[in-house]
Amino acid sequence: MTAPNQPAARRYGVDEESMSEWFVHHKREIGWAALAVVLMVGGFWFYERSRSIKGQRAETAYFQARQSMVSGNPAGAVTDLQRVVSRYEGTQAGAQAALTLAQAQYDQKKYKEGIEGLKKAEPKAPDNFKASFAVLEAAGYEELKDFASAAEAFKRAAAATRFPAEKTQYQAAAARDFAAAGKVPEAKAIWTDLAKEEGSPMAAEARVRLGELAATPMKI
Repeated sequence: MTAPNQPAARRYGVDEESMSEWFVHHKREIGWAALAVVLMVGGFWFYERSRSIKGQRAETAYFQARQSMVSGNPAGAVTDLQRVVSRYEGTQAGAQAALTLAQAQYDQKKYKEGIEGLKKAEPKAPDNFKASFAVLEAAGYEELKDFASAAEAFKRAAAATRFPAEKTQYQAAAARDFAAAGKVPEAKAIWTDLAKEEGSPMAAEARVRLGELAATPMKI
């Protein structure tokens, strides 16, 4: 039986001399393993640091583009915003630039261009901007009188938002646009769900809209 006061390595059947020899023979592998850990930690720090710097630069570039717009240089502002969107996609400022750019294009009646830009930038935008992208797309579709597409965009906004009040507002907007597009069953389905939400600010409107739709003859 092994004595309690023997070294831990010997108590568990491990020879200290053998361990020392193993370390000597495998010191190169051990060194590489240690270096890999250092590189992994350092790489993570470098990645976080680079992302922080990129975010700061994006904010500065976006602020400068906004200044061009405020100073009455819309053409220059659009160019600057396009540069921020393409160079800093995936950042908070890049998403803000895409939204601002679309709004600037809408102001120039360039609704199709604005929608296309939003659709291109949306996939890489941070999640907290998804609802805003969808709402602005819906606004563009409404200006084009494409109410069915506007309704679908509002449905995406309702699914993306984290706020219950906004969710019901976007659902109601989708129902109105479905009705405007002549898609009465889709509109009724949304209004029916909203009418069931007691205490919701949209419940009363939902019941009124359902009555209106019920009284409207179906188009064949």
